[in-house]
Amino acid sequence: MSDKKQLLDRSSNTTDDLMHVQNPEDIIIVPPEDRQHWVFASFMAVGYILGTGVLVLPSAMANLGYFLGLVTCITFAFLSTYVGLLLGRLRNNFHPECLSYKMLSRKCVGPQFERGLEFLTCINWFMSMALYILTAVKSFQAAFYWTHVCGYYWGLICVALMTPCMLIRNLKTMEWMAAISDGAAILIIIVVLTLLAAQDEDSPSSHTHYIWPPKESFLEAYNPISSFIFAYQGQSIFLEIMAEMRDPKEWPKSVFLSHFLMASCYGATAVIGYYYKGNDVPAFLPDGLKNGAGKTVVNLLVAYHVLVAYIINNVPLVAMLKRRYMSGADTPLQKHFGLSMVLLLSSYLMTNLIPFFEDMVSIIGAMCGAPLMLGLPPMFYYYSLRERGLKMGTFDRVICSLLFFVIFPFTFASGMVAAFKSLVDNWRENGPPFTCMS
Repeated sequence: MSDKKQLLDRSSNTTDDLMHVQNPEDIIIVPPEDRQHWVFASFMAVGYILGTGVLVLPSAMANLGYFLGLVTCITFAFLSTYVGLLLGRLRNNFHPECLSYKMLSRKCVGPQFERGLEFLTCINWFMSMALYILTAVKSFQAAFYWTHVCGYYWGLICVALMTPCMLIRNLKTMEWMAAISDGAAILIIIVVLTLLAAQDEDSPSSHTHYIWPPKESFLEAYNPISSFIFAYQGQSIFLEIMAEMRDPKEWPKSVFLSHFLMASCYGATAVIGYYYKGNDVPAFLPDGLKNGAGKTVVNLLVAYHVLVAYIINNVPLVAMLKRRYMSGADTPLQKHFGLSMVLLLSSYLMTNLIPFFEDMVSIIGAMCGAPLMLGLPPMFYYYSLRERGLKMGTFDRVICSLLFFVIFPFTFASGMVAAFKSLVDNWRENGPPFTCMS
């Protein structure tokens, strides 16, 4: 975490869980003596990508069955690994001066496209912030299960808890909070799976399991795939991580190690969670714990983790908006606070419009994860080769074509339709937005 924070503190423009540096003018190159070994670069990538998305994977596997669930997990691990290697090739061989995804988009395509990517990034950040508030709401409801308080009241409590933190303008002031949050993320997964395994009275044999997908419509079967896209999403931070490495040429080693760790964690969590809870596994895995002190502690850790992640997302997003619409770093504190509060209240409203954890994850995965992870890197690679009059190798041509012309549009379009259909179905079943759900 301390290695990661070196870049974060210098730029005040990168985040711990769902962020990446977006304004190249703000980036300061890390001094050689502060750069990190490729192993620590792997840990940084894992720390950035591995987040609350893992908690929805057992539910995704319940909708896909063991076989298709594991195939999906492994497939997107492969695609994410390939994209990571492709981005390393782009930076090391073609654009060593590019220190961020935004810089790469401007260099490969042009300033107009860069502005479009900036807009997509803002949407991704904002939706991720709304997901963090929603996750905190679900966590407080599960932690204090005996209270039966409506979700929108817990949302207001989250807003109240976060209001003082909206004064934070750089990540240095919350270094220890973020470090503890990183540790909490790993601890949550370990404790949840351990507690599930210890629930003797709720044995796996009392639940239904499927090897193949249960009989359902295409959209119902497809929707969980967006959850896996969301879980692997985070390629836009890779250039910043490479900029911190002692030897960026060793980036492929970091890619292989980080994706081995993530794929192992995702696969184990999905399989173990589904094994112990079967088709009754909740969309938000900690909900599957039996009532008691363990459930309360785990959910309070989740709430802490995601609220810290919200702040880490808020800092660079507000910084970008201040540069675009205000006076940048010279913006008065009261205007910074006001803008942060507008985003906080808007996130609260979004959690009430989309109060279903799995649907929010699927929407973000399809709308933002598909283009950022699957669509843009092959396009950047094509433009870089064309500019130099080089031909793409056969393997790269096949995989890049498959990503850009098939997988990206399919996952984006099908994912969006499936996610919003699920959202409408949940509205119909549970009531419209701002319905009391305790």
